[in-house]
Parts: sequence; structure tokens; C-alpha cells
Amino acid sequence: MNLFKFFLSLIITIAMLLLMDPRSFYGLAFHEWAGLIMGLFFILHKILNWGWIKKVTIGFFRKSTGRARFNYILDVLLLAGITLMILSGIAIARTIDFSWLNLGGSRMFWRVMHTSSSFITLALFGIHLGLHWNWILQRLKIKKVKNGKEN
Repeated sequence: MNLFKFFLSLIITIAMLLLMDPRSFYGLAFHEWAGLIMGLFFILHKILNWGWIKKVTIGFFRKSTGRARFNYILDVLLLAGITLMILSGIAIARTIDFSWLNLGGSRMFWRVMHTSSSFITLALFGIHLGLHWNWILQRLKIKKVKNGKEN
């Protein structure tokens, strides 16, 4: 299971970076479809980590460590950011017809929301990645080097 979680996280990371510019990697249609698929992968990521989410939610004010609380708040912000990215992406989609959703609002509003939430979420994602760096190194079997010595 840990290997699957690792590869899922790796796919989400690579997709997030590739999707930052809709025209640089296979065009707008790829950007829109891949964005939706990445959203599904994110949901799967949350499902696979549901035990941790449940444990920290229940003990948030009682027995969780400061780091666990910080990770939890960061995850909530990431969830909000990714939700805004997907919702605004649906509202401004050009190659997939979501007009039946009738989201309202101006195209400019949704475009600004999409761009802003993407950059803010990318920054939060970088923090999330940094906080899980040791876990990543363990999965890759890379030993940290500190002062010229392996740890």
C-alpha cells in the first residue's frame, strides 16, 4: 500500500507541475482532462489517508502534536485550493462543455480565481512536499547526508 501511495503522490506532483501552463504540455484539451483526472487522484489520495485524517480530526484539540495539527490545517487549505482550481477550471473550460452546470459569474472572475488558486495551491503543495520530504527519501531509499555523514 505504501508503494501505491508513493506512486500516486508522485503522479499528483508531476501532474501539478505540468499543468501549471495549459499551453506548454499537449495543449488546452490535455490541460482540462488531466486537471479533472488529477482531481480524482487527489480524492483517492485522501481516501487512502482517511485513517490519519480521522485520527487527527478526532484528536485535533486534545492529543495531536503541533506538527500533525499543522499538516491537518495545510491539508484543509490544499483541499480548498484544489476544489477552487477544479471548480474554476470547469467554469472556464473551452474544450469540455460544462455549460449545463450554469455556474454563473463572469469569465474574468473565474479566470482570476483559477490562476490565483493555482499559484496559492502550488505554494501550499511545496510546503506539503517539504514536510513529507523524509518520507519521500525513505520510499526512494535515499539516505540524508548531514555534515558529510549519512544519517
